[in-house]
Amino acid sequence: MKTKICVIITGVLLFTATRLAAVPEDKIFTSSGQILPGEEWGNVYIYNDYTIVDMLGGNVDSIGTYDASMVNVIDGSVNTLEAHEFSTANVSGGYVYTLWARDSGTANLSDMGSVVSLSARGSFGKVNMTDGTTEYLRAGDSGTINLHGGIVSEYLNAWDFATVYIYGYGFNYDPSAGNWNGGQLTGFYLDDTAFTIDLYDAQTYNHINLIPEPATVLLVSLGSLMLRRRRNNKAIM
Repeated sequence: MKTKICVIITGVLLFTATRLAAVPEDKIFTSSGQILPGEEWGNVYIYNDYTIVDMLGGNVDSIGTYDASMVNVIDGSVNTLEAHEFSTANVSGGYVYTLWARDSGTANLSDMGSVVSLSARGSFGKVNMTDGTTEYLRAGDSGTINLHGGIVSEYLNAWDFATVYIYGYGFNYDPSAGNWNGGQLTGFYLDDTAFTIDLYDAQTYNHINLIPEPATVLLVSLGSLMLRRRRNNKAIM
């Protein structure tokens, strides 16, 4: 009986030691550096102006950028990535589960970047999306989203004082379409790529500003100018 108890206790201790040893360490960057393939980190903190960290691979539980620092996620996997203060988080590849731009922080999604949940929150958090894929695109508080391209596969949601700018042409909003309760917006980005975006609720559309292509703006301006001239000519006659 004593032997069995000793074996059980030894097994528990070995399991506990293994679990503790498997917990990734934290890492702090105060100057530029890299996160390389094969590296495993718990919490990564990036501080100081002009600090640039390139993530070329590996796995990180969370990354927080502060001051006016920058992180470039080119490859690898990150569970939570947050850009604070005046820092910037760029995702052009790899996989990020949650990406937040908070309180004057900026998040940029481009190229082959993949983010499950992409959000602009707090005071003047900003998201710029030019390519890549996200499932959930959100803006709250006084956050801003600039949408130039990419795929929003689930929904777009905006509330509070947030603003969403979508740059393109051929916009059409159908309040009864889509898989959620806010209708569906379709159109073309400026590179002629078609998009379809479901809106989370009816209020979301009130936060969206549709920015037409420059050619459309020019045509509208010319049309207004011609109309004014016609009216002036009629008034003279």
